[in-house]
Amino acid sequence: MTVVLRVKDVMNEDVTKVSVNSSVLEAAKKMIEKGVKCAIVVDDNGDAVGVVTEGSITRKVLAERKDPEKISVREIMSSPIKTIPADATLREASEKLLAENVKQLYVEDNGEIVGLITEHRILKAITEVVLTLISI
Repeated sequence: MTVVLRVKDVMNEDVTKVSVNSSVLEAAKKMIEKGVKCAIVVDDNGDAVGVVTEGSITRKVLAERKDPEKISVREIMSSPIKTIPADATLREASEKLLAENVKQLYVEDNGEIVGLITEHRILKAITEVVLTLISI
């Protein structure tokens, strides 16, 4: 029996976005409010231009004793955004996460960011499948 799960089947569809002009403090507050560890950075046209993560805030701002109110997200964001097609398999997503050495990938469908897939979501989905198969 072959079970093929696609990224679109398990992705988080609620993508947090922050403006490229936001301060790091504003972005951090929004991420805390939404309970997420990363956010898409969008320009004035709403186009995705980068990603800001808890890690980038910690390494590039806090560890360097910079003022998060005075540093813009533009200064610390990672770019380009690491993406994967919505129709990709979880295996492909896992391989890309390892190859890119990242913890999350943004999910693209027709050139638009439609979700987020993380190591945790993949592991959870695989665990659910295994437990379901064991109980059959």
